[in-house]
Amino acid sequence: MLALALAGCPRPASPPGEDGQPSAEAGGESGGKGSAEGSRASDNGPDSSDPFAGLEPLRPHPWAGWPVENVDIEGYDGWRISPVTGGFERDRGLVFNTDPGAFVLAIADAQVVEIGRNDQDQLELTLDHGQGIESHLGPLSDALVHAGLPVTRGAVVGLAAGRSLRLRVSVDGLDIDPLLALRQPLHRWPALLRVLPTPPPE
Repeated sequence: MLALALAGCPRPASPPGEDGQPSAEAGGESGGKGSAEGSRASDNGPDSSDPFAGLEPLRPHPWAGWPVENVDIEGYDGWRISPVTGGFERDRGLVFNTDPGAFVLAIADAQVVEIGRNDQDQLELTLDHGQGIESHLGPLSDALVHAGLPVTRGAVVGLAAGRSLRLRVSVDGLDIDPLLALRQPLHRWPALLRVLPTPPPE
């Protein structure tokens, strides 16, 4: 009877330790729960055994982006053999496959310099990115900006006129390979390193 009566009584609290805190026996259950939660929290944090943990914010990011949303490159900058004449010719800029009316994007923060016509009487947009760097986009069916307007990277600046869009990048008036400015990784990049030699003088 005495055992049954004691079984229904609350268990007396353990006496406090020397520092005034409850003894480990009293807080064993809650302490075990807290330690389990702490171990789960540490699992979600960065792994201290990974020597590269925390380096992601320090990775260099490209300052420029693609001028179209769906990247499908048709032609690359460099010398090629003309399918018409059979001789060497310089193909300037990157040529992207696009749909008519597709959005054309600014590759980086810039200011609109000019909206005019190129040698083929096609609408072309020129953006000044500072430090002598300019990008030229065309042909366009319509320009959605005006000269002197500042634009940010990825902003829609025009609409593609047809099935292709050409991006040219120049530094101090000299055309360069746009891939050098974009610094974008391509899975076909090793093949791009094989360029045709400079054509012989006539």
